[in-house]
Amino acid sequence: MHKRFRVWGVLALLAASVGEAQLLRPQGYQGPIPVGRVDGVREVGPLWALAVDRSESGEQNVWLAGTRVLSLSKGVWQARDLATGKLVWQAADAGRVMATTDSGVLLTQKRVLTRRRASDGQVQWRVTLPTEVRDIKVQAGTLYVTTLAGMMAPNDAPGVMALDGATGKTRWQAQELEMTEFSGAVQGVAFWNAYRGEPHFPGVHAFDNATGKPLYRFGATVGPLVVGDAQVLVKDFGAPGPDDRAQLQWVDLRSGKVRRQLNLAADFQCPGGNMIQHTGNEAFYAAPFVYVLDQCGQRLRQFEATGRAAGETPQKPVRTFAAPDDGRCRLGPVGEYLLFESRAGELRLIPTTGRSPVSLNGVTMPTGTGLVIPGGGQVSRLDAWGNKVYVGRVGGSLLAYDVGTKKARYQVRLPWAGFGPTLHGGNYAVFTAPDGLAVVREP
Repeated sequence: MHKRFRVWGVLALLAASVGEAQLLRPQGYQGPIPVGRVDGVREVGPLWALAVDRSESGEQNVWLAGTRVLSLSKGVWQARDLATGKLVWQAADAGRVMATTDSGVLLTQKRVLTRRRASDGQVQWRVTLPTEVRDIKVQAGTLYVTTLAGMMAPNDAPGVMALDGATGKTRWQAQELEMTEFSGAVQGVAFWNAYRGEPHFPGVHAFDNATGKPLYRFGATVGPLVVGDAQVLVKDFGAPGPDDRAQLQWVDLRSGKVRRQLNLAADFQCPGGNMIQHTGNEAFYAAPFVYVLDQCGQRLRQFEATGRAAGETPQKPVRTFAAPDDGRCRLGPVGEYLLFESRAGELRLIPTTGRSPVSLNGVTMPTGTGLVIPGGGQVSRLDAWGNKVYVGRVGGSLLAYDVGTKKARYQVRLPWAGFGPTLHGGNYAVFTAPDGLAVVREP
C-alpha cells in the first residue's frame, strides 16, 4: 500500500475513536496520487520483467526483432525469447542498435554498420560507411540511412544513403546536409525530412529512389502528409510572424511543381504575448482532414483538405477542438477519436466528426464530451496500437483501452513509475521504462 494511503488510514481511525463530532479535515493538496487498480477491469501480470541499463536522452535501450527482445545490460546487448524471457544470445561491445526487422538487428560503432541475425546473433554482414549515422529506417528490404553530414562529418560526406538490407551494399547516396530522418518512399520517390540551422525551420527533400538523384526540395515545410494520384500533399508553414498562415500544397510527385494550394486560417502567436512558436510538427493528416495545432499548442483546428484555387481567403476551420481544464491534444486520431489530456490527468477521447456541441465547465466542445478513459493520476505515457490506447500513470499502473468497443481491455501493475515506448509482437506487448521492461501476453 502506498505510504500516503497508510497515513490517511491512521488518521481516520484516530478520528473515529473520539466520537462522531470529531470530523477528519481533508488535506488541501496532496499532489498527484497514483491510482492503481481500476474497478471492474481485468488485471493481468507480466510474463517476465527485467532491469536494463538506464537509457540516455534520445536513445533506446529496448528493441523488438521478431521473437527476440533486445535489451542493454552492463553494456552488453542481450536477446531473450519474447514469450519466456530466456536468454538466447548476447553481444558485448557491439555498438548502438539503430533499427530492427523481424529477422535482423542493425548496430553502429562510429562508421561501422553491422547486421546480426535476430534469431541467434550471428553477424551477417559488416560495412564501413563514409561517416557516422544519425538514423536508420527500414522499408521493403532497403535501409535508408541518415548521416551526420553537416555537423561533424567532412563536407563531401553523403547526407543520405540507401543500402541493400540483405548485403549492406550501397544502392545510392546523395550529398545533402542537415538531414534528420527518412520519411517514406512511394511510387519511386524517397522523402527525407531536413532542417536549416534550427529545428523550427523544417524542410522536405525528394529523391529518385532508383538513382538517388535529387528531384526537388521545399523549405519551411513538413511532409509528405499523403500521396495519391501522382501528387504529394505537403504543409508549408511560411516565415514565422504575427500573421503566419499555414498552407497546404499539392505538388507533382516527380517534378515538385505545385498543382494546387490552400491557405488555412491558423495563428502561431502565443496568447497573451508576442512570442511565435514554431516547431515544424504542428500539422498532421487524417483523411479527409488536416489538423493544425496553433496558439502554442493550445488550440487544435480541423480543416478540409480540399484543394482550391491559389490566393483565396484563408479557409476557416471546420471545427476548433477544446476540452475542459485546459485539455491538450496528446494523441490521435485513434479510430475516430482524438485523445485530450487535462491538467488534472483526465483523458478524454473526443470524436472528430458529428454535431453534438455542448458546453462543459465553460468550454465549448463542438462534437460532444466524448469518452473518458477510466483511471486517475498523472499520466506518464500514452501509446496507441490499432484501436487500442495504452495509458501509463505514475506509480507503474497501466491500462489498455479499446477505442472500438469503448471498453478497457486489461490493466497491469509494472515495477517502474516511468514509461518508454510500447513495442508489439503478435499477441505480446513489451512495456518499456528508462531502466526496465515487462512483457505481457494480451488477453
